Amino acid sequence: MEKKIAVISPSTTLTQKITEELKNQSLDIKVKEAYNKEAVYEVEELVLKGIKVIISRGNTAKILRSHFDIPIVDIKHTFFDCYNAYTRAKLYSSKIAFLATSYGFEKILKKSIKFLNGVEIIPIDTTNKDDIDNKLMELKNKGIKVAIGGLSMERKIKEIGIKYFMTEVEIDSIREAINEALHLLKIESEREEKNRELTNKYEMINSIFNCVSEGIISIDQNGEITNLNSDAEKLFGSNLLGKNFLQILNNREITNAVNNRKSVNSLIIYYNNTSFVTNIEPIRLDDSCLGAVITVQRSQKIQTMDQKIRYSMLKKGHVADKNLNDIIGNSNVINSVKTLAKKYAYVNSTVLILGETGTGKELFAKSIHNLSNRKDAPYVAINCASFSPNLLESELFGYVKGAFTGALNEGKAGVFELAHGGTIFLDEISEASLDVQLKLLRVIQERKIVRIGDDNVIPIDVRIIAASNKDLKQLIKQGAFREDLYYRICVLELKIPPLRERKEDIPDLIRHFIYKGNTNVSSITNKAINFLQSEEWPGNIRQLGNVMERLMVICDNDTITSDDINDTITSDDINDMLDNRSKIDFVIENQENCNVSEVSLNRREDELKRHYDNDDITEVELIKKILIETRGNRRLAAEKLGISTSTLWRKIKKYADNIDDDFLKIVRYKPR
Repeated sequence: MEKKIAVISPSTTLTQKITEELKNQSLDIKVKEAYNKEAVYEVEELVLKGIKVIISRGNTAKILRSHFDIPIVDIKHTFFDCYNAYTRAKLYSSKIAFLATSYGFEKILKKSIKFLNGVEIIPIDTTNKDDIDNKLMELKNKGIKVAIGGLSMERKIKEIGIKYFMTEVEIDSIREAINEALHLLKIESEREEKNRELTNKYEMINSIFNCVSEGIISIDQNGEITNLNSDAEKLFGSNLLGKNFLQILNNREITNAVNNRKSVNSLIIYYNNTSFVTNIEPIRLDDSCLGAVITVQRSQKIQTMDQKIRYSMLKKGHVADKNLNDIIGNSNVINSVKTLAKKYAYVNSTVLILGETGTGKELFAKSIHNLSNRKDAPYVAINCASFSPNLLESELFGYVKGAFTGALNEGKAGVFELAHGGTIFLDEISEASLDVQLKLLRVIQERKIVRIGDDNVIPIDVRIIAASNKDLKQLIKQGAFREDLYYRICVLELKIPPLRERKEDIPDLIRHFIYKGNTNVSSITNKAINFLQSEEWPGNIRQLGNVMERLMVICDNDTITSDDINDTITSDDINDMLDNRSKIDFVIENQENCNVSEVSLNRREDELKRHYDNDDITEVELIKKILIETRGNRRLAAEKLGISTSTLWRKIKKYADNIDDDFLKIVRYKPR
């Protein structure tokens, strides 16, 4: 710590004594010998190096105090300093003069004069050349033979032939000065530490003050602004400190609230054609009011934040994570659809996407959203075939507390409400009941929704993209789909071609599936590609992807060959598999974007039985048939059945006695 102290010595004798004392105390304090301007120059450099306290003496200490605002400790003159110097000088001559170059030295000399027989006290201003010359002449005229003073006058006195003695300093004065300097340094260090703490607190408070998402303004009891953050400056302008905020706003409600010392929450005000949400909180101290804190925020900003909150709530599986670059293929037919989708993205009209199962309808829906000006807003997808009519209505429009048995206590927002500002994708819209279709029609027409069990109307701003793998015009003729809803959703129509109409894209799709397969397989032969390219693929891209997954699992090498296909899947087998797959694809597709647990196994069994054209098939026969198709792959079988793998395993154990041993080997089940 002592390294932040330095000594500026104005005399050689002081330099010697203080150096010796510092050595005795083992203190690492720099000592510089200088006076007047030279002393100022020395201290300038010392301060730059971090010196906080200076020890000096007499006039030099006085000069340093006038130039610097750091503590300057004066090594005080004492009676013994004067008397000891006088005793030494008297041995040389009785004509002695003390040169008082500082007020402190002069003061102690005058107190000691009665003990200093016959001496002259000559005050000298060492910064005034004329005064120095006059005093030197006075010394000669008075016949002074010996002069006593500091380093500043030594050379000039010797030049006029007068003997010169340096004033000595008592060791106690040196020690006292060192102790005082150490004490002042400690105080200075503590002060700096407190300043740092206060600065850190101020910076922290200031950062908090400026990072909140609203403008904050404090005013005194007269309405004058005492502080404001950067957001408030952006809203109302800079250089507002000291100005009357009540006069700036000119709002009667705020003025009354401040004058009456009342708290106000969510007050809507208008300033410069902009609406703000304002809160006011009085600042009270005991029984007096010191002013108020006012927070303001643009209404539009609150709406934007609300939208972001809704969006963040939906991030778990409800974001548009695809774009047109994710649509594999460069055939003319698919490129023309991509071009049309890009055009549709730049407008807000409702889009109807038509295409067979597995063609990638939602992939195009997500791409349209991500190209639109709504790309930063929510994208919400719902599969209309995954819910019963009543459940679908609650999912679409939401409900309030107690709306029906089983409703959540806090109610629930529907997907239209959650998609506010963004896009909603209504997949398999053909499966919605006529009642739900009617309500959808009203929402599209009025852009408003009402939660089930509520009478409050909620405005919504959503773009609707619908999709169907069925012929809606045919359904209209059958009375299963509303014609007026059809014309509302089919403002822009996008037809996705089946894979059999874009077979030139199959090689690219195959390589894509291999790349994404995360297996040892890294390539496929051209002969194998030609074989797969020759198939019709009624299940389209999803079906091709499933077959490729099967081949990559079964393949023993890093390259799929035609032999792999022939050895593992015969031509008849693949055709049968493709045919069966096409019958159940709609069931699996209907499970996208919903929780499987919400669809009962009984309903899934009915759908599977119906599409296998066999209403008499039992549950065990159905499970066995699906497991044979998947070659014992329980994960794929559970997916087709719409149940979890653990549920499937329990059923296998349940029906183990009714299933032959060869089949149990396929599923790797060992009866106890």
